[in-house]
Amino acid sequence: MATNASLLPIIPRVFFLYLEPVAITYGMILNYATRLPMIELSSTSNSLPIQTLFMPAMADGYLFNMMLYGLIILLSSPPNKRLVQLHILILIIADFTHWAGLFATIAENDPRGWAAVLDTDRWSPEVWNLATYPIQTLSIKIATLAGLFGKIQG
Repeated sequence: MATNASLLPIIPRVFFLYLEPVAITYGMILNYATRLPMIELSSTSNSLPIQTLFMPAMADGYLFNMMLYGLIILLSSPPNKRLVQLHILILIIADFTHWAGLFATIAENDPRGWAAVLDTDRWSPEVWNLATYPIQTLSIKIATLAGLFGKIQG
């Protein structure tokens, strides 16, 4: 049975079915296992402090569910070119919300506020990875929609 994934050219198909899910899974494990300080949302100003691993665990659960949902769309839905294009568009939006969340978290956790976002000299390697990895994935997604890897069939 043909699926939505079969509509994609080979490079985007490998990316969406294997590379991006592996990268998301790696990010979830890294997020939870290392408890990056920028993700630790314990606050002394709240009367009910949030446990350090609670928010990363919730974020990981959400990412895992969205990743599974995306794979189900690609692997279980009958071929539909429009659905594949909309799926990729949603993933593009997710890259922008990733940056918005990252930069807002930096600004909220640094006394300098939004100036800290622009002070890239002080970014840790983890922050650099979180900020630059979506550039690569965004490029692949836009190139796929633009047909640079080949036409989406259907």
